[in-house]
Amino acid sequence: MRRKLVTDGLQARIQAEITRLDLGHIPFVVKDSSGSGQSLFSVGLQGVGKVANREVLSEGEQRALALACFLAEIGDESANYGLIVDDPVSSLDHVRLRRVAERLVEEAAKGRQVVVFTHNLVFFNEMVSEAARCGEKAPLVKVVIRKTETEGFGLVTEDTEPWLARPVTGRISDLRERAKAAKAHTDLESDAYRRLAKDFYSDLRETWERAVEEVVINKTVERLVPDVMTMRLKRVVLSDADYQTIFFAMKRASERSGHDMPAGRPISIPRPEDMSVDVEALDAFRLDYVKRAKEAEKRREALEDPPKAELV
Repeated sequence: MRRKLVTDGLQARIQAEITRLDLGHIPFVVKDSSGSGQSLFSVGLQGVGKVANREVLSEGEQRALALACFLAEIGDESANYGLIVDDPVSSLDHVRLRRVAERLVEEAAKGRQVVVFTHNLVFFNEMVSEAARCGEKAPLVKVVIRKTETEGFGLVTEDTEPWLARPVTGRISDLRERAKAAKAHTDLESDAYRRLAKDFYSDLRETWERAVEEVVINKTVERLVPDVMTMRLKRVVLSDADYQTIFFAMKRASERSGHDMPAGRPISIPRPEDMSVDVEALDAFRLDYVKRAKEAEKRREALEDPPKAELV
């Protein structure tokens, strides 16, 4: 009765999850037993002799197998109770990482509340992308938990992204607010304000760098992404004036961020007003460039079609 009601269905679900997580090439066998009124099962390697999984499987394969068993076990549950998953993709390669994201979002689309904790930005982006693909079936809330020097650990911010994953527009908004908050400092010669200004310009420099990737070359080439999106070149309009703007903005930010100041040529610590001016200069460049890029896109789309012949 146990095998008929529990084991057969569970074994089929485990095998399906193993295939979904790209473990189908490994010969697994599901074993079951019962004791004290409990049904127990294990998944091991099928071979001539008995070999422990850890002696053959990589750490990533062991993690994927554990996830497959977990997902199979909850697959027969009728109650849509919530799931909390803590960093599920440790040691997984990108293929399995994406498949785990797909499976967790699939569970959310069934009506479950799925809470995922992760330090992995690639996995974070995969979850966001998959949730967007599912649309209204899997509504998403992004939450960042971080620490600050003044407030310590556990600072929770909803509907946002980590700095490294934040787009240029989001970074500009953050920098704009930080420039406003800097006006509360009265002693602009203090070490605390100097560190604040240094951190601000370090992030401003990073935002200019991200703007080159995201806005100027329109993600034609992205770091750590193997593909080159040649079709995105239709919105690349880099001019000499653009180069000049980027060069001097980066130079200004670099002088005020991560470089040791020469004693013989000290540069004054920027005021909050300077921060605001520099942030608005970046945003003005972005808006002007995007406008010109859209105009170029329309012109270049016309170049993709053959010229229209005229009947005489």
